[in-house]
Amino acid sequence: MSKGRFFRIICGIMILIISVILVQVFVSDDNNGGDELGDQGMQPGYYDPSRWMESLSDDTYLSEITIPGTHDSAARYVMLGYVMRCQDTSIYEQLDNGYRYLDLRIALDKSQKEHSIKLVHNFANCHVDGGLFSDYLQLEDVTKDIYTFLQKYNDETVIVNFKIEDDEVNVKEIQKLLNQEITSNKDYWFTEEYIPTLGEARGRAVLATRFDDIAGTGVTGLNMIWAEQDNKTPVDIPYELYVNDEFRYWVQDRYKYSVEDKYEAVVDGLENCEADEDTWFLNFVSTSGDGKIGHPKGYANSLNGLLMDYSFKGNTSYGIIIVDFGDADLAKKIYLTNSF
Repeated sequence: MSKGRFFRIICGIMILIISVILVQVFVSDDNNGGDELGDQGMQPGYYDPSRWMESLSDDTYLSEITIPGTHDSAARYVMLGYVMRCQDTSIYEQLDNGYRYLDLRIALDKSQKEHSIKLVHNFANCHVDGGLFSDYLQLEDVTKDIYTFLQKYNDETVIVNFKIEDDEVNVKEIQKLLNQEITSNKDYWFTEEYIPTLGEARGRAVLATRFDDIAGTGVTGLNMIWAEQDNKTPVDIPYELYVNDEFRYWVQDRYKYSVEDKYEAVVDGLENCEADEDTWFLNFVSTSGDGKIGHPKGYANSLNGLLMDYSFKGNTSYGIIIVDFGDADLAKKIYLTNSF
C-alpha cells in the first residue's frame, strides 16, 4: 500500500470519529429539552438545578417565574409512612435539585422543658431519620439546610410557606417561636407582604404563611390562607381565587382527587393559569387519592410521569407547580419553561 493511500485512509477514519462525536454532542443537547423550549442563549448555569435562577433577570417578579415546589416538604421520615410520607429527599436535597417552594407544616413540641417547633404532617410527627426512636425534626434542622443552601448559592431564593397544624391553644406560642427564628436570622429572610422581584429576594427565603397573626407579631410575609379543597367529586373549575390587599392568588389543591381527576385539574390550571406581577398561581400535583386510605407515593409515581410527558411551552409562566416525591429531572422539566 502506498504512503498516499495509507494517509487518506487514516484521515477518513479520523473524520468519521469526529463526526460520531459531534453527533453524540448534538443529540445530548437536544435531549436536554433546550430546543423544545427555545432556551438558546441561556447561560450554562441555567441547566444546573442548584443555581438555575442566576440567569433570570433581577426585575422579574417571583410570581412571574415558573417555580417547582414540594408538598409537605418535611414529610420524609414520618409516622404512618405509607399514608403520610410525601418526599424521599431532605430539604437541602430538594433545594439542590431545583425546587424553590417549600410547604412546611409545623406544631409545638412540648417534649422538652424549652418548647420548640417541630415539623409534622397533620397529626403525624416528622423525624430526623428512619430510626424507630429518632428525634423529631425541628424547625432549626430545616432552616439550617435553607441557610446553608442560600449561603452557597446567593443568587437563588426559596419561598417558604408555613402552615400551623396544631391545637388553637398552641398557635400563639408557635407564632412567637417562629418569629424568634426569623428575627434572629433576619438577613436570610424577606418578610414583606408584597410580591418581591427576584433581585429583592436573591440570597433570602421569602416568608409565606397560611395562618392569621393572632399573636400580633406583625410578621406574616406573604399571607396566603385558602379553604380546604377536600372534595372528592370533580368541579368544573378546580382552582379558586383569593384576594388580599397586596396581591391575588389562585390555588388548585384538590388533594382527594383520583389520579385521573387530579391530572385533569392540574392541566386545567396549566392551560388557564393567571400568573403575573401581582398574581400567584399555586398548582398542586399532589393527592392522597379518593379512597379510604391514601398512598401519596403511588399516586405521585403516576402523576409525575404524566407531568414529565406534558408539553410545556417555553417563555411561559405557569406559577408554582408543587409535587410529591419530585426529583431533579422533574424540577428541570418545570423550571426550563422560564426559557427566553
